[in-house]
Amino acid sequence: MQRDRLIDGYRGVAVLCVVASHALGYHFGTPPPIPRLAQPLAEIGVQIFFVISGYIITTLLLKEEARGGISIPAFYARRAFRILPPLFAYFIGLLVLRRLGVITFNPSTIANSALFTCNTGLTDCEWWVAHTWSLAVEEQFYLAWPLLLTILPRRTGFLVGLIAVLLTAYLLLPVHDHSNWLAFACIAAGALYACNDDVKAWIAKHASYWAWLVAAAAVFLPPLEAPRLQVLTPLAVPYILFASRELPLIRRVLESTPLNAVGLCSYSLYLWQQLFLTWTDVYPLGPPPIVLLPVVVAASYFLIEKPCARIGHRVSNWIKARPLHPAQADLDLR
Repeated sequence: MQRDRLIDGYRGVAVLCVVASHALGYHFGTPPPIPRLAQPLAEIGVQIFFVISGYIITTLLLKEEARGGISIPAFYARRAFRILPPLFAYFIGLLVLRRLGVITFNPSTIANSALFTCNTGLTDCEWWVAHTWSLAVEEQFYLAWPLLLTILPRRTGFLVGLIAVLLTAYLLLPVHDHSNWLAFACIAAGALYACNDDVKAWIAKHASYWAWLVAAAAVFLPPLEAPRLQVLTPLAVPYILFASRELPLIRRVLESTPLNAVGLCSYSLYLWQQLFLTWTDVYPLGPPPIVLLPVVVAASYFLIEKPCARIGHRVSNWIKARPLHPAQADLDLR
């Protein structure tokens, strides 16, 4: 699948939302009301990531299905090599800095993060790994979704029903800082767009700058004034993302080289910004120089993330090339 410059641009927007929220809300001690206005940006950025993830993963799985069938082991291999090496490198960095006395935390918090439980509320995930709650949401969703995709006869109906159930749960159950119900609904909304041509056609037909601005307001304003209205987020974010294909001005900005560059390394930036952009008084020896953040991100992307993703694709192709049954392999050799 060739890179989609629009989607890469939105990845850049998403991670810059997180960076801006943490920088303005915590690190730089900006005066009111800036921290309050910046606070929703982190949540919005993660929700954009969720919709993109649901769309990309489902699109790739459907392409694989069209070529002869979905290989679940191959999918998990790609996913593991994509997610785990940069994450473990970040963990190692945290442990080294803890050893040097730069930061302090309970080592068990890294174990909790590595087990993808930071979204459950059942384990302690301190600030340095608190942002991995979003990774936990994604990995939990993708434990089930590829399997369901191979057996569901009516995928659209399932996804619509799933989104309805998740949003109902969000409305009826207590609201927390990070809602799993909204998060799973955003991933499912991205998957729905990938699965259904009618949804794609409807968004393309009704794309307009005014509607795009209204959808953006529907995502940004509720966290400030009416949290329950975030129920609109899984519906509004897909429109914001995919209506942009029909809006030349917005598309031109999103497909710009700077935003695409940020989008390409958005995962590494998302991981490492957490170390640099918290309250300055939590560092026993003072905060690390923020100018090191782009250096660390570039090293993570070029030395770990990108090479490991390539290895993951090779492993995935090797798994898909293997015969399913030894008897079938013998038959092919004859």
